[in-house]
Amino acid sequence: MELSGGGGGGEGAAKLARLSSSDAGGGGGEDRLSALPDDVLVLILLRLRTSVLSRRWRRVWALLPELCVPVGPEPHRFRDALDGHEVPLRSLVVWAEGAAPESMAIWLPAAARRVTGDLALLNFDPGKDDEEEAAEAAQGGAFELPCFDNATSISLILGFHGFAMPPAAAGVFARLTEIYLSHIRFHGPCALGDALGVSAANELKNLRGLWQVNVVAPALTELTLIYCFRNDDAQPFANISAPQLVSLEWRDAYDPSSVKLGEMAHLRWLGTFFYFVYGHDGLSQNHSCLSLLQRFEAIETLFLTLAYMREIEDYQYLMEDMTVLPDITFFCLVVFSNGHSFGASSFHVLRLCSRIRRLTLLFVAPTGSEAQTVCPSSCNCEQPGEWENEELSLSHLKEFEIRDLRGSEHEVAFVKRFFSWATVLKQMKVTFYLKMPEIKAKELYQMFQSLSRPGMRMTFYIYRKFRKAVYVPED
Repeated sequence: MELSGGGGGGEGAAKLARLSSSDAGGGGGEDRLSALPDDVLVLILLRLRTSVLSRRWRRVWALLPELCVPVGPEPHRFRDALDGHEVPLRSLVVWAEGAAPESMAIWLPAAARRVTGDLALLNFDPGKDDEEEAAEAAQGGAFELPCFDNATSISLILGFHGFAMPPAAAGVFARLTEIYLSHIRFHGPCALGDALGVSAANELKNLRGLWQVNVVAPALTELTLIYCFRNDDAQPFANISAPQLVSLEWRDAYDPSSVKLGEMAHLRWLGTFFYFVYGHDGLSQNHSCLSLLQRFEAIETLFLTLAYMREIEDYQYLMEDMTVLPDITFFCLVVFSNGHSFGASSFHVLRLCSRIRRLTLLFVAPTGSEAQTVCPSSCNCEQPGEWENEELSLSHLKEFEIRDLRGSEHEVAFVKRFFSWATVLKQMKVTFYLKMPEIKAKELYQMFQSLSRPGMRMTFYIYRKFRKAVYVPED
């Protein structure tokens, strides 16, 4: 078992001195390492892997307050090692790729007794997609998470392995302030939240088998729910009581008849499910997105994604279903166009929130070997085309940012039209796509400069060797 440590700390420093003197016998010359000040010794040891220490120092790892296990541990040996650890663990990170739920259940109770800070358990295969990983994991068993009485943060990414929350009788996560659950398949009753005293941040992502979420957290400020209720046969239910919530990202099924969001007077940031621009009538994702948007009359910052499927010829244009948006100050509009013209849909959205003061436009590139970068010339994404001639007044918009600009024909057409709407724009930032050629960046730079007005500040960024840098073209 290979362990590494990081950070610093004085707990157990006196033990280090005793350990060095007791193990130094035999062989020898002067033990100058042990003569160093205790705090220096701790800093040195915390930055070394225990496997490279001399034999007489191999017990020193038991005094480290932070441990990282980069390979899947043998469960019984790891359990014994944790039980023998001599100081509380303020951080424990375990990469357990390929470990069965039964093996993790062997050492997790020992970890629960030792961790007083952060726990991160990673058990997934980065080379597999979600569906493949979920299918394999479904053939295995499940484990019950023990109660971490003293942990302040828990992050679990489990490759859809079976997982169960401890019963209420097992105790309460009394000090927990942050929890992140991703790629987990719930096993048995999963009324998540009954045992968690979460007070700072809560993120749930890609969970299977979750049918009920109960969160009663008077001090909770952030809540994220992503793809947790999908593929569930039963109707999902949620009851959220978090009156201090500031940020809510709900990219999942939402139905006001079964998902109850309590009073959220302090909410300032809202992220929604993506909205399909084309599709069949009654699309569930769109219904969830619209229902959530209608829940709020005003929100300071809205994060909304417009998505285009690759093939749209046989689908309806669905933007007319979006008739109202909350009163927004800052707007982040993500466009996944798949090569289609997105002008009409973006125009429609901006017309519903014309009082915004800051706008971020983020372009998402198609992925995969069959990614579509340019749609067919006969594609109906050009309809409706009235947006190119209609007027729109963004008279409050002072700041505009574009991210991952590729300079496609559709992008350039939209940006040119946008300048006629944003007549009081004062500041603009443009970040070019990661693989943007220098010659293309210069062309776009010159185009934007020709569109700018007196008093407008424009800043451009380009990636050089994967590092973002301010762009100024050479003469």
